[in-house]
Amino acid sequence: MNDWRPDWSRRLADPPFRNQRFRTDMMEAVEERLQAVEKKRARREWNRAVSAIAPVLLLLFGVGIWFGYQAVPNANLVSPGPVVPKGGTFQSGFVSGSGGDFDWWNLADREISQESDRTIVTLATALLKREIGIWGGPTPDIWEHPEVKWPLERYDVSSPWVYEIYVNEITTDTEQTVYKLRLLLRDSIPMVYEETIDVTIRNDSHRISQIQLISTDETGTPPDDFEAGDDRGTTVTLKEDAALDLKITGTLFKEAGTIRSVNVQYGDTERTFADWSSVSNESYYPETAILSAGSSGKEKDILAIVLTTGYGTGMRESALKLLTDDLIEVKAADPVLASQSRLSCHMTAEDGKRIFQLTLSGVTRSFEYKEEDAGFWLDQPALGSIVRYSMEENTLYASVPIQVSPGNFPAEVRLRYEYDGTAFLVAEATLEEM
Repeated sequence: MNDWRPDWSRRLADPPFRNQRFRTDMMEAVEERLQAVEKKRARREWNRAVSAIAPVLLLLFGVGIWFGYQAVPNANLVSPGPVVPKGGTFQSGFVSGSGGDFDWWNLADREISQESDRTIVTLATALLKREIGIWGGPTPDIWEHPEVKWPLERYDVSSPWVYEIYVNEITTDTEQTVYKLRLLLRDSIPMVYEETIDVTIRNDSHRISQIQLISTDETGTPPDDFEAGDDRGTTVTLKEDAALDLKITGTLFKEAGTIRSVNVQYGDTERTFADWSSVSNESYYPETAILSAGSSGKEKDILAIVLTTGYGTGMRESALKLLTDDLIEVKAADPVLASQSRLSCHMTAEDGKRIFQLTLSGVTRSFEYKEEDAGFWLDQPALGSIVRYSMEENTLYASVPIQVSPGNFPAEVRLRYEYDGTAFLVAEATLEEM
């Protein structure tokens, strides 16, 4: 504590310190605060001096480095990332091998700032959520034109699905940047696949202008090794129809309980589809039919093959394969995505009851259950646990039951398809009670 200052007696006699109410402890506190202010003022002056001198030192240091590099070139410069410059100036924030599952990309969505990189983040999350919007439903606004996303149709279905995405390489020039993405896929068997795609993004609009499938592992690899002696499998006949001159065979792997690498002999044409699979239960062997390709008579009829890829209590997964007479695959709109984009649902729980309201094509139907009718209820009706295909009078139909609990399916979305010359699209959707 500093010595007593004479002017304190005068100050304490004036308001608000009349009657000597400014105690000794208060005086000490004031003195300490005055000393702290002096210290801060000294540090501030020192910081100003450093701020003025540091740029000069850095400039001199940088000039020295520049002259040093001019005298002795460094042959081992390391690129800051996987970008290979070709006249462009874009520098990606990704490093080689970046990526992971949905959680990784969801975190990257908050951290990645470069605009073209953000387009890749948006694409990756859409792939992982299966919301590319090939057949309708949600789709991100990242395309130069709608046709750009068509090569991604194979990833916008229920199986196999993309579960991890990695950035392998990035190249750039003045007009565009190409990202090479490595995709890991999984199906319901489960089998693991790996594919590589090139995604081209315009540098001016930051939209995707082209997508190319570069490599694919259509046969897949099992998560666990097969038992010795079972790695090659045995050939089994799945379907034989003399009237259609059709025979379908596949390779049975007993330990895995699956049939893979399906071979189709149709008329004089034969082809093996390495990525097709089916369960080994004979009760679920493929169903086949001939579909009318159009009313004009110019289009050739289409062979439809329905494969069962998984089944169990309250679920059945089916894969529809459509082939021309020369065994070229024809695409069809995914029934689950088509149903989701057309159906709206609302649930209320009151007075021991569950009421589900389902609306499709302007028609609303209500279904009421007692609370004890199920062990637990879904917060919202779900689609996709069961998909059934049927061929009636040479027309393709798909039925997607609507699930409200593990054992309750009040209604289904029934879709009727028509062939437009390139693919089977949904022509009509109705809501039918089950």
